[in-house]
Amino acid sequence: MKRLMRDRLPKPESILENRYLNWLKPWLGHPRLWHMHRGSVSLGLAIGAVTGLIPGPVQILLAVIIAIPLRANVLAAAAGTFVTNPLTFIPLYMLAFSMGTLITGEKLAKLAPPDLNISWTEPWMLVPAMFNWFVSLGPTLLWGLALLGIALVVVIYFGTRVIWRIVVTRMWRTRHLRKRW
Repeated sequence: MKRLMRDRLPKPESILENRYLNWLKPWLGHPRLWHMHRGSVSLGLAIGAVTGLIPGPVQILLAVIIAIPLRANVLAAAAGTFVTNPLTFIPLYMLAFSMGTLITGEKLAKLAPPDLNISWTEPWMLVPAMFNWFVSLGPTLLWGLALLGIALVVVIYFGTRVIWRIVVTRMWRTRHLRKRW
């Protein structure tokens, strides 16, 4: 599995030699940021999952920035942000809001978007109306995102470590059984 990932992922040298990323070489040059081992990959995926909950286009950049001082795998952190994608974004935020209601006591009925009286002659008014509705979810959604983030960190970090251990143990057993025959 490690060999398969190592063969398919871009090499650190090819990333660091990119003329646009060359200025990041002092920060991204540390070998632990690229090494594929159980600890750094699981930490990178957990960082990516949490930063993936942040709305907006800065998820990968923020995941890499956090992964550098923690010496987590940078590629795993970037990949972990894809836990939120166009298919999972809405269900995850609905789950976060419902988790937030446990703390704030807010009603789940507020989760449904309000009746938007937007005329089709002014479709640009939909964006501010949706933004206002999103802001109205406020503290409940923020608390829910915090709880969901903690849950994702625990599940992804320890789940990755357990799965990695199972795969390595199976490969080790298979290799030793072949040596017997």
